[in-house]
Amino acid sequence: MIFLLEKAPPDPAEVAQLQALQAAGLPVTPTLVLGGLEAEFYQLGNLAEQIRRAFEGVFGARLDEEKLEKACAFAEKLLRESYLLPERADELRAALPEGPVLVRYAGEAPFGLEAGKQETLWALKRLWASRWQLDAVLLRAPELAPPETASLVQSVGDALGPDEALSARASEVLGFRVKVWTSQGRVVRVEPW
Repeated sequence: MIFLLEKAPPDPAEVAQLQALQAAGLPVTPTLVLGGLEAEFYQLGNLAEQIRRAFEGVFGARLDEEKLEKACAFAEKLLRESYLLPERADELRAALPEGPVLVRYAGEAPFGLEAGKQETLWALKRLWASRWQLDAVLLRAPELAPPETASLVQSVGDALGPDEALSARASEVLGFRVKVWTSQGRVVRVEPW
């Protein structure tokens, strides 16, 4: 559920890449990998069933745009206003580092930069709710369920930017060309180039 990078299952690909870079001695920012936490959140709040009902009749012979907009708004609000299991929230708060953290899905661009532990929990719910924005739903339509992807919480400084030297070293380690994004000289994000 909540893993340090070095102990996380190496799926999705970016988690495995960050692990390989760390094992090769490259500086990788402290990273928490949240696997299955989003699925647990959906299950314990019966969110999937509520969302399924909200989307009934949206994808038929033709797309009902008005129903789609209402269903998306409902799903986003539902996720933002639902609660994590208290024990899980406490466990996550205890694992979170001090200082600014980046919240995002593995393999995807940064979502939010947060300063505190409670703010990070809110950002996770906003991240999960973002899967129900209109454009995101249309991209995966008619499939309703969002893809299961690990959420990452990473220690960062104020700036995040590409690093050519570390990109070259990372490309050598991984065996294919990548671009790495760093903060305070540590790898935060790996993307194919």
